[in-house]
Amino acid sequence: MPELLISVLGSGSSGNVTFVSDGSARLLLDAGLACREIERRLRTLGVAPGHIDGVLLSHEHGDHARGAWRFCAKHNATLYATEGTYRCLKPLPDKPVDWVRIRSGSSTKLGRMTVDFFPTPHDAADPIGFRIRRGRLSFGHVTDIGHISEAVVDGLRGCSAILIEANHDVDMLRESDYPASLRDRVGSRLGHLSNDALARYLEHRLPGAVRHLFLAHLSKQNNHERLALDCSLEALTRRGGRKPKIHLTYADRPTPLLRLTESRELVEDTKQGVLAF
Repeated sequence: MPELLISVLGSGSSGNVTFVSDGSARLLLDAGLACREIERRLRTLGVAPGHIDGVLLSHEHGDHARGAWRFCAKHNATLYATEGTYRCLKPLPDKPVDWVRIRSGSSTKLGRMTVDFFPTPHDAADPIGFRIRRGRLSFGHVTDIGHISEAVVDGLRGCSAILIEANHDVDMLRESDYPASLRDRVGSRLGHLSNDALARYLEHRLPGAVRHLFLAHLSKQNNHERLALDCSLEALTRRGGRKPKIHLTYADRPTPLLRLTESRELVEDTKQGVLAF
């Protein structure tokens, strides 16, 4: 039976990395931690870093791409990035890296998984989100967005599980000690998603098939786990119907491995070190 295995290795301004596999291919979505730290966190899942087939970058900012060159060069993993993202990556790799150019609106086959790419609203060169499909399962991954665009809504349509940003509380950001220019950037339509903006999406546009929801990229300075959780739960209550299970993500450790299957109920496997990759 087809399945998707998912663990968010790290999420936040210090670095973002998500592991996804269906057994036929093993992928990293973003590589915003140092190579050594990515390796360490993969091993806590029982995943050998050398068995990663590809690194897919959403955009070039350091907290999403910091370890990409080094990891791909060291482990011979293919780098998947838009041309805009690729051209903005620095520094250059230690040795040549196999780069596959991807673009919004396209799809590619990786193992038995299909990955769809769609544009996201962020102040980067050419940012994208991902929808990974295997059979009737799909996982949507979108972070660093200033608002929920129609392209994002379409990109997440039909997903079984979604990772999406819950970056800041509007009042906390307004009252923070950030410089005015940074507050304006974070709160802009090309910045980062607020709890309130996410709540509107959850209440009115969240696909009915979603059973698991990962809240990503929570700001240490301008958000709290309880605020993000409560805001999301209240929105889902207003929406009615079956609520997806909400998973927090962390800057300093991976989330427990989630195993999605095509059975009626999606099953969470909280055991770590169980993979043989």
